[in-house]
Amino acid sequence: MKARTLIVDDDRSCIDDLQVHLASYPFLDVVGEVNSSEEAISFLESNRVDLLFLDIEMGGMDGIRFAHLAESLYPHILIVFVTGHPQFALEGYEVHPVDFLTKPVNPIRLKKTLQKVEERFLETPLPRDAKIGLNVPGGIHMILVSDIRLIEKKGRKIFVESKGGTRYETRETMKRLEEILHSFNFFRTHQSFLVPLHSIMSVTPDSFSRSYTVQLKDYDVLVPLSRKNYNDLKDKLQKQVEGLTIH
Repeated sequence: MKARTLIVDDDRSCIDDLQVHLASYPFLDVVGEVNSSEEAISFLESNRVDLLFLDIEMGGMDGIRFAHLAESLYPHILIVFVTGHPQFALEGYEVHPVDFLTKPVNPIRLKKTLQKVEERFLETPLPRDAKIGLNVPGGIHMILVSDIRLIEKKGRKIFVESKGGTRYETRETMKRLEEILHSFNFFRTHQSFLVPLHSIMSVTPDSFSRSYTVQLKDYDVLVPLSRKNYNDLKDKLQKQVEGLTIH
């Protein structure tokens, strides 16, 4: 079975260049090309698509807004962002893209991306979201993984904080929660903190690079990042976000 592929870009030369490269991959079937998010929405309404090569900066609805819409309506679709502006990558990471490519597309880098695509296309997909049961005082509390802002250990107590700010004390261990949430891309920044990778907006060292903090989206409090976990986090982010530089 071939991956039915749609290219969404408002630059004709970029479309032509990408089509030439993709022709070398027999597991892909390029079924269309459109020049805007609005045209892509119309195309998806009447055509099955498995893979999007999606520009970020376009007139009308930008690629990230469209990706959010596509993910909610067609959760099976794999997304590869193609952009001339790598600074958008962290924001785009929220929609679980397979990868980011920068323009002009490097054929060697594209090959690595398409290896990921082929693996994802052939594997049984993991759920984009799920409910988990937290062992809390008095019983079990169900929470959507996507609603978890962070998990914090304070003394001997462990708290799961929702995006709405509600904190639930749980009897689960940090190790157990880390195991449960591993497939949903949560990362242990510190022995006392577990956070979703897609929420990380910045990683900042102090003036002497002796310690680091992480800024999460829509959250004012900085989360500590241990020195021993810094390189691991840096590697994970850079593997998923081409062109990202973290100091």
